[in-house]
Order: sequence, then C-alpha cells, then structure tokens
Amino acid sequence: MPRIASWFTLSLAVLVLIAVESGSAAAQDRTRTREVVVGLGAEPRTLLAVTIVDWTTNNMLEHIYDRLLDRDAKTLKPKPMLAESWRVVNDTTWEFKLRKGVKFHNGEPFTAASVKATIDYALDPASKSHYASKAYWGGVKEMQVVDDFTVRFLTERPWPSLIDQVSLTNLLIMPAKGLKDIGPQKLAEKPIGTGPFRFVEWKRDEKLVLERNPDYWQGPADAARVTFRFIPEFSARMAALLSGEIDIMKDVPPHVVEAVEKSGRAKVRSTVSSRINYVSLQALKSGPMQDVRVRKAMNHLVDVDELIKQVMRGRATRVCGALAPPNVDYAPVECYKHDPQRGLALLKEAGQDPTRMSLTLDSPSGRYPLDKDVSLAIAAQLQRHGIKVNVVVNEWGTHLDKIKNRTTGDMFFLGWGPALYGQGTVEPLFKADQTYSSYGNNKTIDEKIARAVTLVDAKARAAAYAEVQHLVRDEAPWVFLWQQHDLYGVANQVEWSPRADEKVWMYEAKIVAR
Repeated sequence: MPRIASWFTLSLAVLVLIAVESGSAAAQDRTRTREVVVGLGAEPRTLLAVTIVDWTTNNMLEHIYDRLLDRDAKTLKPKPMLAESWRVVNDTTWEFKLRKGVKFHNGEPFTAASVKATIDYALDPASKSHYASKAYWGGVKEMQVVDDFTVRFLTERPWPSLIDQVSLTNLLIMPAKGLKDIGPQKLAEKPIGTGPFRFVEWKRDEKLVLERNPDYWQGPADAARVTFRFIPEFSARMAALLSGEIDIMKDVPPHVVEAVEKSGRAKVRSTVSSRINYVSLQALKSGPMQDVRVRKAMNHLVDVDELIKQVMRGRATRVCGALAPPNVDYAPVECYKHDPQRGLALLKEAGQDPTRMSLTLDSPSGRYPLDKDVSLAIAAQLQRHGIKVNVVVNEWGTHLDKIKNRTTGDMFFLGWGPALYGQGTVEPLFKADQTYSSYGNNKTIDEKIARAVTLVDAKARAAAYAEVQHLVRDEAPWVFLWQQHDLYGVANQVEWSPRADEKVWMYEAKIVAR
C-alpha cells in the first residue's frame, strides 16, 4: 500500500515542478477577458436537461439551465430560484408560485408551461430519461397549470421529499415552445435555458464553452466566459492548474496539497462533501456476489481505515452504511470491522476457496478522488488473502454504460451525491430496476423503502429510514467506504469557494487582478 502512494506522490511532484516553471501568459489573458477555465475529469453525457443521472453532466448543465429551487450554500436547505414560494395543498399536491419576468436565452418567457413541459419530457417513454422512474419523477400523476405563474405537482402517493427533488439538478427547466418547435434533438445540440451562461460550443473530448447571459434575472455573472476542460488524469489536471492553463481543478490529490499551496500560483479550497464513495457488489447477475456471505466477507477483508490513511491521507470520513451524516434521513449503523479471519470463515461457509477466486473490479479514472488508486489498493488488500482481482479502468462514459447495461465485473467503484435525503439514495441504488443499482429483488427492503418515502410524519419517516439503513447494512450490497472530502485547486486570480452539495457554480466566481 505505501508503495502505491509513494509512486503517485513522486510522479506528481515531477509534473508540479515542470508546470511551475512554465509561463502564465494565458492566465493573464483570461484575467483581462474575464474567462474562467474549470478542469474536470469527464465531459457531459448530453446537453439536454432532465435526461441522464450524472453529476458531471448536470454540474455543467446547471450553468445553462436553472432549477425550480436552489439550496442554501451553508444550510443546504431549499430556497427560491425559478419558484418564489411553495406550499403543500394536501398530501398529494404541491403548489409552486413562479418568478415573473424570466426569459430563456432565445427570448421565450418562462412560465408554468415550461415546468410542465420539462416533466412531460422526462416522463415520455420516447425520451428514455433516467428520471422517468419512481425514484425521480415517475410518481407524478399529473402536472397542473393553474395560471401562467402557478403550477401544481399532483402525485400518486404522499411524497414529502418532492421538495428535495425539485431543489436538485433533477429538475433543470427547459423551454416549452422550444421543446415543441425545435425538438429535443436540436436542443441537445444547442441547449436553451434561463441560466447565467449561454451555450457557445462543445468540442467532444476537449471542452465546453459558455458565455455570460447579460440578461440573467439575478444579474450578470462576473465571469464573461466559462470553459470546462475535460482532463481525465489527476496529474495532467494538476499540471494544467499550475501552468496557468486552467483556473479551477476538481479533486486535487491529497498527496500534493502542500505542493499546490507552495506553488505561488494557486491555493487549495476544501469542503467535506455530501457525496459517498463505495464499491458496489454485483448481485444482479450470476456470480459469487449473489451470496450475502460473500458480500459480508468482502466488507471484513477490505481494510477501509488503511485506505483512508494510506491512499486518501486522511481526506475522507468513513461511512458504515448507505447514508452519511449530511443526509437528513441518516441513522447510525455499526461498521463492519476489518476482520480477515471472519471474512475467510464466511467465504468457507459460502463454499468459496479464496485461492481459487478471480474477481473483476471496474473503476473509473479521474472521476472521484483517487478512484483508480483506491481500486488498485483494494485489489492489493484482497490479494493478501489469496483472492485475485483484475482492475479494469474505464473512461467515465464507458463506466456508466457498463453499470447501466449490467456488464461490469463482480464489483465496481462508484460515488453518489449530492446525497442529501434518503429517497435520493436508497430508492435508486437498492431497487433492481434502477439504472445504477447492483442489488435488488429483496421484497422486504422494497416494501420498507416504498413505505418510508410516503410518510409525512417526520418521526415515523425517520424511524422508517433508520430501519431501511439497518437492513441494507446487513445485506452488504456494497463495500461501504467513505464520505468524500472535496479538494479544489483555485488559481490566485479567481475567488470561489466550494460547497458541500457539490454545486460547482461559476456564477459565484469572481475574477480579481493580482
């Protein structure tokens, strides 16, 4: 384990030194033109809102489109955005009063019809939207336009967490007339929203360029242009930051924080994220992970504390179950102890000889903090006990496609967030028919989740989610890892602070002369 960390630190240190020696003329030019360049690990999967459940995609899209509600950066509670207020009419009806005077980038006015058209698009089977499921908008029975600036969601069942759904990128509003006249395919090529930035160009595998919307209803952004650069490798992103090619880097490796701080070019900004990281154990297809004893054995054999210490350098907080403390529905559960003897005994009970086991672990590279390195370290830990693990490293889009199509190996590394409310995690990840699930067909858990998401009484809902978390913990569908700590590299000429809900919103960025 230490050798992995040492090699990583050395290789990055060399790149850092090279980068610092290069010029910063490009950064100075961007200060004059008021452009911010953000380095991310992957490009969007689409430019059409309410289509794909993927943070990388939606983080960029929310610069073009607005949400119905936003979240307070500190409290993470829902607050007005395109909707000025909301109320519960009854257990199955929510009403939203909408902001007047807002226009889409093409001049089309934002009205209640825009909200209805967006939900209708998501629920249309022809859209093939991830958001059509019951875990997202599938529980909407009817969208009711009361007047131009009042809209109602009529739901099939009581839905107390609908307000949480509305305040995330689950509902980025599209233009009703544009959807009808131009069509989703053309809007995917040239998206039209009400957001602070307008679409300029998307060069596949290279960059997405946006320009300031001078007529934005909250006032124009400080940045005149935002460019998202797609740089999968951590080391290459680091070199780009310190050479002045980019201004903000997501996921600075913990091993080089000191080097960034000493570079004189950038500083590290950190926050404890609401996102959780885990290794999903593939129980939806034939293989050893269908046996709960094998899944529990994996939790006893992987030493999570060692991974946090050696690979993450302490920049992670261990989680023991499906939810972490930032989640409003979190309840504590007992951690699986690192106990190789117990793990090997469970394998024996399941009829598995570890020396004859050959497992495959699918991992992205550059999407989550040290994702590939963590996966390799887990493989090394299991190898100590005779289990052969082949780590397959995927480009991000390929990784998502393999999960969606159930073509991963026995295990895959994934993160989930912003994980702020119970339904948003347990329903999409522990029901067999959901896009990113690797576990399901458990009638008891399905029934418990279905009940929990409908409970209006806060105490009853808390108890129901606590029960679900204990049941999930005992089923061990994942190797439970950690709550992610986000480290961003921010160039000296940019003022911007990260948020726990991972909204990397350049509307909040300020460009300053140094």
